[in-house]
Amino acid sequence: MPENDFPVEDKALFVKRLNEALVECGANRYDFLLRTPMEYFTEGNREYVRCGNRTACVNMDSLPALMGDVYRQGLL
Repeated sequence: MPENDFPVEDKALFVKRLNEALVECGANRYDFLLRTPMEYFTEGNREYVRCGNRTACVNMDSLPALMGDVYRQGLL
């Protein structure tokens, strides 16, 4: 692997699985995610997670940082 290439985390899949885990393990508290799941998306080089009409900026986040930003920025 060339020195400038590095594996990229699959943030879209991570957010999908995070939705699934919250619904499955959340004792019905996160069932709203069945109707309005969080979704990862990009605009240009910026990265976001959206849930309903709320959006969290997760640009350049690792997966643990993404979870923290989703919480701190009020998506859940």
